[in-house]
This record gives sequence, structure tokens and C-alpha cells, in this order.
Amino acid sequence: METESREQELLRTLAETRLELDIERGRAAAQQVQAERHRQRADAFRAALKEIQRSLFRGDIYALVLHSCVRLTDATRGLYLDSEGRGLRVRAVIGFDRYVGGHRPPPSPFMRALASRVLELDDAVVFGDADTANLPPTDEGEHFHTCAAVPVAMFGDKRGVLIVADKAHGQFDEGDLETLLHVGDQATVAMDNARLTAELEDAYIGTVGLLADAVEAKDPYTRGHCQRVSQLSRLTAERLGLDDATREVVCLAALLHDIGKIGVSDGILNKPGPLMPAERELLRSHVRIGHDLLRSLPALRDVSEVVLHHHEFFDGTGYPDGLAGDAIPIGSRIVAAVDAYCAMMDQRSYKEPSSDAAARAELVRCAGAQFDPHVVAVLTSVLDSDASKMTDRTGAGCELLPHVRRHRDAMKTGDASEPAHPQAPTPQQS
Repeated sequence: METESREQELLRTLAETRLELDIERGRAAAQQVQAERHRQRADAFRAALKEIQRSLFRGDIYALVLHSCVRLTDATRGLYLDSEGRGLRVRAVIGFDRYVGGHRPPPSPFMRALASRVLELDDAVVFGDADTANLPPTDEGEHFHTCAAVPVAMFGDKRGVLIVADKAHGQFDEGDLETLLHVGDQATVAMDNARLTAELEDAYIGTVGLLADAVEAKDPYTRGHCQRVSQLSRLTAERLGLDDATREVVCLAALLHDIGKIGVSDGILNKPGPLMPAERELLRSHVRIGHDLLRSLPALRDVSEVVLHHHEFFDGTGYPDGLAGDAIPIGSRIVAAVDAYCAMMDQRSYKEPSSDAAARAELVRCAGAQFDPHVVAVLTSVLDSDASKMTDRTGAGCELLPHVRRHRDAMKTGDASEPAHPQAPTPQQS
């Protein structure tokens, strides 16, 4: 009897072990699916960035905004209708053949009725087949199964309607509407600026800020974080005496240092407790995702290198490449210290904000190990004397990179196509 009981106990233990293994296999498979979904999301965002770059350097801010909205919502078609002046007109188009070509016809009665409904409601709207049954398309090419539309306004003045249609996978949801509203709100200032050639620079910087906002919109705890890191990094680079080109690379890299988090799930970013090893690796992948996204744009290749290495430690124990000391780009060393200081001052899902004194003390404690001691000393002096220069201006005071500015000037004379990327300079050290 005792032997039989022992055998039954062993069988139960074996069954429980097999069940635990099956559960772990299931978790691993789910994690692989999640990682693949993140990769696909990052690929889509990279494609969107390329379209943004092409639209921007054509000087067509309407196409820039429409391409951003189509890519970020996974739509296949879209229209930007401008309501300024005597009536609606098509300012940008993707996938609606009726409006493609040099001379665009006015919006059809169907599109005018749809846009008018959005402007009357003054809110984001999702339309489906049933909703548009009493508004039959004038042209078969305008028929869609579902679409999302938002009003674009400035200072309460209704200026236009953004329409995205026929989502590639699934249906438009509240997240898509929030994305459209966010892009529309941020882009209206850039649209007005783009009407004046002299303000194309502001449109460029506003677009970079918009990309940073796309990440911050995912995390309510870090709203404004990228702008603060960019402002302080720019001031620190100035105090270090870096040249103009390097300062602008630092400023833009700080603004976009977390852009790779677009490929990390909200559940990991906002997890209130400690991360599991696999989750920590997924989070760490944001530096490579961000590097790959930015490197795909010739104008931002130097920026991408700073983003890649902003989690390297001065003693060589950081990631992704374990660089140490002066082998870490000076821009990455600046962003690393400033990002850490601002993160300590922020409230997060897993911690309360630190005081200024406690955050500074932690920087000093980790100088020589995690941070460049000279950068920490200069950052501390910036915090002492330059706090009054901190603003809420989107873009954090960044300006056009010199080679982009040269391309813009060449565009004015008609002697430019794509922005040429300069020879990579020798990294400057502090």
C-alpha cells in the first residue's frame, strides 16, 4: 500500500510538472507573438517616418500630416480637406483616385456631407457602411467599409477634416481616434508656419516634436519628459562648449531618445512592479528600435547613433554594446545623465517623484560608474544657473541640423532632391 501511495504521489507530481511546463510553453509562445507584433509595429512606424521625410522636404505639410495619420492608424486610404476660405478643398490624398493628379476636382457631395457632419459635431467620428447608407458615394472609388474622421482646428476655428479609411487589420477604435486628434492638434501650428517659406524650419522642428509626442502619448506618467530632457541636454551641450552641429544633434537626440518605445507594449512600459528578465530585454530593445527608425532618415543618422548609446554606462556595464568612457559618444553621455535626472524627478507607475536634491545626489553618487563625471558636474552647474531658461516650447529650442538647413536653402533655388547626409564627423569628446 505504501509503495502504491508513493507511486501515485510521484504520478501527481509528474502531472503537475508537465502542466507547469505546458503553461510556460504557452507563455513563451505568447511572448513570441507579442515580440513579432512589436516588430511589425516598428516596421510600420519606420515606413511612416520615411513618408514623413519625403513629404517634409517637398514642403507639403498637408501630405506630411495625412501620411502620418494613415501610417499610425494602419489605414489604407486618406484625405485631408481644408475648410478655409469659400468651401472645402482637397489638400492631400492617398488612395482616392478621383483626386490624384495635377488639377484636383472639388470634394464630391458625399465627401462634403461627411466632412460637414464631422465639423458640425466638432469631434472625432467613426463611420461604417450603415452610417453612410443615406450618403451614397458619388463615385464608386469613394466607397469604403469604415473610416475615421476628425476636425482640425486652431484656437477654436475649424480649419479642416482629416479622413482615414479602410483599416488594413481590424476596425478603427478609440486609440485610432486619439491618435488622429493628437496629430491634428499638434500639426495645425506647423500647417500655418509652412505657408511661409521662411518658417519651414519651425515646421521641421514641430514634426520632430510630434514624433516625440507619439511616444509620450502612450505613457501618462512621462508627458513632457522628452521636451525637458531636450532642453537640459541642449543647455549642457552649450556649457560644454560643443560646436553648433553637435549641439543640435544632442538636442534632437534628447527629444527623440525614447522613440523606440513605440515598439514596446504599454503593459511593459507602465508595469507597476519589477520587470521579468524577458520583459526587461524587450524594454532594452527600444534603443535599437529607435536607432533603426531614425537611421532610415538620412538627415537624422547622427542623431540615431546618440539614441542607440544613451543607456551605455561610463564604466562599460551598460547596453546595448557595453561601451565605456570616451568610446561612448559625447551626446549619449549627456542624454544619459539628463534623462536619469529627469526620470528621477518624474512620477512613474512604479515610483513617486524624487526631490531635486535627491536626484542631484544620485547623479553625483553614480558619477564615474554610470555617468561621465565631467558631464554630471556641468549638468549640475546648468541646474544651478540656467533653470530660468527652461520652457515648454515644443522642440525644446532645437534647430535645423546644418546639412538639413543647407538642403532647405537649396530647395529655394530648385537645386535639391533628397537631403544629402554629410560625412560622419569624428565624435567630439567633453
